[in-house]
Amino acid sequence: MKRLSLIFLVITGLGLTACHSESLAADRLPWVSDAPVLYKDDFSHTSGGWSTHSDSSSYSGYDQNGFLLSTEIPNYQFWSVPGLHFQDVLIHTKAMKLDGPENNLFGVICRYQDPRHFYALVIGSDGYYGIFKMINGHFDLIERPAMDFSAMIHPGAEMNEIHGLCQGERLVLIVNGVKLIEVQDTSLATGDVGLIAGNLDDPGISVLFDNFIVAKP
Repeated sequence: MKRLSLIFLVITGLGLTACHSESLAADRLPWVSDAPVLYKDDFSHTSGGWSTHSDSSSYSGYDQNGFLLSTEIPNYQFWSVPGLHFQDVLIHTKAMKLDGPENNLFGVICRYQDPRHFYALVIGSDGYYGIFKMINGHFDLIERPAMDFSAMIHPGAEMNEIHGLCQGERLVLIVNGVKLIEVQDTSLATGDVGLIAGNLDDPGISVLFDNFIVAKP
């Protein structure tokens, strides 16, 4: 079972924030159509608005017709957001580990307000999963003492299909078509969406994401 004491103590975000000028959630604005898709990006172009970063120890950016999050720093989690603002969303992406230890985490973010306030719905290549909230810089599992295990999570470098539902108080993680966990929390009501990855005790992790879609629940 994964320990929680080290998982999210060193998140910095690498400056991966975006300025938001919206005063209303985008899915409530009058110019948004009734189409179910609010935003989508197959990462084939670099104009999707995602925050990027590159230095000697970490990278986040468009790569291999996807979006890559990679770092060599141990006990480190980081993310990228496209600079949007929503209330209720169903997020879909596909992700695969390219390199690094099995004891990792990766998934989707919703209701991201700044590096100190967001939800993260994540899995690991070792089969563990959980839903976290970052509030005032403190990252905690919601309604669980530790991450749970599911054999439905594809191990190693296999592709996993991840859905994250953020609707009202409900936060739901669905992986490879199977609902793994549902929790309730009222801390955050609106915000950006995004991608997150990280490692624990062992350094090095590279996760490639493909096809990011935000839809109305």
